Amino acid sequence: MSKKSEVRSQESEVRSQASDEAVVAQLKSLAPVNVSHDLAPEILARVKVLKVSHISRLTSHVSRFTYPLAAAAAVTLLLGGLWMMRVTPADPGQQAIAWLCHTQEPDGSWSTAHWGGDKHFEVALTGLSLLTIVESSQSSAKPSIDKAIAYLIRCQQKDGQFGESFSGAPYNHGISTLALAKAYETRKDEALRLALDRAVSAICSRQYADGGWGYHQEARPASNLSVTLWQLEALRIASAQSWPQVRPNLERGLRWMAGVASDDGSFGYQARGDTPGGASLTLTAMGAMSFLDSAHIGLVSPGRRQAIKARMQHLAASPGPDMDYYRRYFLASALKKMDEESARRGLVALRHDLLSRQDKHGTDTGSWKPDDRWGSAGGRIYATALASLSLR
Repeated sequence: MSKKSEVRSQESEVRSQASDEAVVAQLKSLAPVNVSHDLAPEILARVKVLKVSHISRLTSHVSRFTYPLAAAAAVTLLLGGLWMMRVTPADPGQQAIAWLCHTQEPDGSWSTAHWGGDKHFEVALTGLSLLTIVESSQSSAKPSIDKAIAYLIRCQQKDGQFGESFSGAPYNHGISTLALAKAYETRKDEALRLALDRAVSAICSRQYADGGWGYHQEARPASNLSVTLWQLEALRIASAQSWPQVRPNLERGLRWMAGVASDDGSFGYQARGDTPGGASLTLTAMGAMSFLDSAHIGLVSPGRRQAIKARMQHLAASPGPDMDYYRRYFLASALKKMDEESARRGLVALRHDLLSRQDKHGTDTGSWKPDDRWGSAGGRIYATALASLSLR
């Protein structure tokens, strides 16, 4: 080999090593995502061995010309395999949590501007996302949980309310309080406890004389099942922890809800038989979610309780062709509290239907398209959070 050829060969090898080092640096820079087994340390170790020993171990088998190509191909295959492992979590539930964590804003919120929905409910959607991530029990989601908690606490007003005052503010407040109370189950943080003290007090202070809750700023305030349910769910979790003083408020609210139940197992919006906009199925699933809980089983008669179960079994068997993530969430929650085989079959069918609708390709992999009646209010964040919660 001439002197000039040898110099060119050495230059080529230097460039190859620099390329290898760039790939290794790229591997090290990849952000962590939940996977069942992280291959990065093993791959980096193998690449290092190849780099150190390629002259002594490979020169006799591979020419100086072909080694850079072979090494690059090997590293490319390893990188591709690692990338697939890192962006494709082990199951659909993990994919949903990964998507939610990825779409969280730097300030800890989830943006309606980016993912559709009504700006007024951004606090509620952040609370719903937090609830979903907390319920997943994924340790790698802790940074997202911390940021969401901090954001909601910053959104709390002097009177304890989460978010600004407007007619639908009880949704923001009830859902956020519920999410923070669930987070408090595993992290006894003082700042979080103080925020919950004020939030729980705000719920109790706004309970109507009849025991229910309604929209803010109404000329003629009236309790309704939809608003009441979220306040009761928040009080239910809080009463089991550090706020036993709310149990009388919880019981009054449940008694009001029992008062809108009919003998046929259905629930009304503000009174028995009141189902505006054809919301009978959703309202009944909401009521069933509360009264199929063994702790509250005595608040409705055995006959009504059996009728509620029969309605849930029928709804699980025939949910209808239209998707309603809101209804499916309450239906799934109710079915999980039933021991009947039909309820278990209903959950399997519901899960299959939801999984068939989950996005499996592109940047929205793991999420759900907001194509139901509430999609314009909640956007993709709402659809993904409720679908994920329904799968638990």
